[in-house]
Amino acid sequence: MHYALVFYPVVDGRLIDKLRRRYDPTVDVIEPHVTVLFPVPDRVGEVELVDHIQSVLDGHGPFEVRLGGFRKSSDHWLLLTLREGNQTVKELYRSLYSGILSEFRRDDIEFVPHLGLGLFLKEGARYDPWSPRESDFAAAEYESALQEAKALRVDYSTNVQTLHLVTIPGELMEWITGQRPNFPTNARVEEVRQFHLGSGDA
Repeated sequence: MHYALVFYPVVDGRLIDKLRRRYDPTVDVIEPHVTVLFPVPDRVGEVELVDHIQSVLDGHGPFEVRLGGFRKSSDHWLLLTLREGNQTVKELYRSLYSGILSEFRRDDIEFVPHLGLGLFLKEGARYDPWSPRESDFAAAEYESALQEAKALRVDYSTNVQTLHLVTIPGELMEWITGQRPNFPTNARVEEVRQFHLGSGDA
């Protein structure tokens, strides 16, 4: 099992999930979200992790984000990116990857705050986030989805006051890390607790 920390921006869930239903295998796994702490193994200890997150968040108040840009990730996802609040989320991300989580920080990978809209792999291709192959990219399907997304004219603003610590089951992590060829359709994340920014209360 792994833990991740996310926030749920206010979006038109009907429109976003209609797009995700077509292109995002995780649509039933988790609501539309932005990740600020990527999966870390449960060996860090839940109590220790919660204490660390709370100590970091004590130094961060609520913040505004605005979503509305699009970008392709290196591992073939279509991302809904931030137009505003990008630097604030990046600073929070860097703060979280300190102390007991410093060993999990990946300085070789650019952190792009985003909401995932879809994954575009050719039929039979295996998801590999660490060594993605351009030959696996379903370019035509991606371009079609990008035009669909642009047609939605998405422009969502959110005052982020709460972050959510969730658990990710082992079979889902196996797929995320490229160890499992088929997506585990019954996998679901579960919420552990909420953190209220600037309040000092979990």
